[in-house]
Amino acid sequence: MKKLMVCGMLGIFAAFASFAGDSAVLVDNGFSADGNYYIFGQYGKIDKKFQGWAEIYTVDVLKNDYVDNEVYRVKPSAVTFDKTGKEVYESLAGKNYLSIKKYNCAQNSPEQILYIREEEKKAGTDEIEFKDFISSVSDDQAYYKVVLVPTVSGEGINVKSSFYIDIEKLDSKGAVLASQKIGNPGITRKGVKNYKIERIVCDKTGKKLVFIVEKTMEDKTGINIRYMIETARLNDDFFTNLAEPEEAEEVSDSGEDASDFGYENSDSSETAYDFVDAK
Repeated sequence: MKKLMVCGMLGIFAAFASFAGDSAVLVDNGFSADGNYYIFGQYGKIDKKFQGWAEIYTVDVLKNDYVDNEVYRVKPSAVTFDKTGKEVYESLAGKNYLSIKKYNCAQNSPEQILYIREEEKKAGTDEIEFKDFISSVSDDQAYYKVVLVPTVSGEGINVKSSFYIDIEKLDSKGAVLASQKIGNPGITRKGVKNYKIERIVCDKTGKKLVFIVEKTMEDKTGINIRYMIETARLNDDFFTNLAEPEEAEEVSDSGEDASDFGYENSDSSETAYDFVDAK
């Protein structure tokens, strides 16, 4: 009996060790006032060494690239030993306050949140749908389909991968009205084994999109969760049937809640988007 208990405990410890790592906390600052930039951050504390770390990224939405000299990082080290990731993040944000503040970023409003992953079991390649209540004037309501398409090779710490995102706008009969590929499949990321779209948001015009993507990474410390974003301006085909501003206002004043505007995922009819300190 003792031998069985010892073996069982060893099995538990081995399993725990194999999944050791850390999961980042996402900080979503939102779009700049003009909608041309997006700022997000993440922080955590690496397992075993208990060293905090933090990162802040400024992204040019139209270029889908980081702004030069405006990516800020504090790597885990002896200096950050026994400091929480949040403490390290707050210190990093404070040191770069003026550089970040100039963009006048604002938290995304409910109307800007098109999708949020609510089910942990939802696979990264599962299709995402949301309705286009704001821009369509047709009686037959249009909707969007989004699919993340990954390419993965190798396994374990030798894994590497890339991906792109397919987005389509369809009418109520399923006919494709517009389509676009977003991202750069030519970029290969070492150590990344999986991707999941965590949320999709748009700027106030509805023409610029940000996809916040969760990355599952594997290295010698175990499994780690990190975030990145892909950004794009939708091409003109997506906006051939736009509502006039007056019509959009009439819809917004109808007393319907956010879920009636189609900001929901394909698996749920409810939306509850209350983000605090959430790529």
